[in-house]
Amino acid sequence: MHRIRVGGGVAGFIVVAGFLCIGLVGIPMLRYFLGFAIVVGAGVACALYLVRRRKRSLPSSPSIRP
Repeated sequence: MHRIRVGGGVAGFIVVAGFLCIGLVGIPMLRYFLGFAIVVGAGVACALYLVRRRKRSLPSSPSIRP
């Protein structure tokens, strides 16, 4: 694997992600960690999305009408 030449960018990211998945799935204990990390990551992403969406819908300053 150390002789595979891949440049940076999208192709490099795909190769690294593939190697990580193969390594994590190959070790039985890390399968559970990977599943847990995906679930927790998705939960954090949803929470951040909802918080940012709520902040956008609220006015930043109260409107003053004469």
